[in-house]
Amino acid sequence: MTDLPPKSQSRPNKVSFLHYMRLFRQDILSAQPARLYRALMADLRTPFFRSYMINQPELIKIILKDHPDDFTKSNCIEKGLRPLLGNLVFLTNGDTWKRQRRIIDPAFEGGRLRETDPAMWEAAEAAATRLNLCGGDVVEIKEETSHAAADVIFRTFFSIL
Repeated sequence: MTDLPPKSQSRPNKVSFLHYMRLFRQDILSAQPARLYRALMADLRTPFFRSYMINQPELIKIILKDHPDDFTKSNCIEKGLRPLLGNLVFLTNGDTWKRQRRIIDPAFEGGRLRETDPAMWEAAEAAATRLNLCGGDVVEIKEETSHAAADVIFRTFFSIL
């Protein structure tokens, strides 16, 4: 057993464009090659957008804390995800993002995030149970993901008080 969080199976390094598009439509994370997740920083270019993946804590601190205005989110990604995620910190920029970060920052201070792992796991299991109870029926996924996100937020918020 491993303590690593689950992740999608990465694709091989070389795939055809058509195969890549199928993977991308299925799951954007599994459409990426394994080397992307091992890199300290990677430039990801697609025909539709360009993004960067950073796996280096020092760079993440620079981007999210020291100079957030220099690293805004893509309008393309925002347009695609806003209907699903709303006006969350993942998609906002500028003053809205700074206000949202001030609200959530206490949960990330001093390693407190690890204390919330059990609450997040329970919320994920509850979401999986709700989806399994649907028995293959059509599900309004926006409603379900919103419920799951709110459940994680409330469980983690109350677990650190």
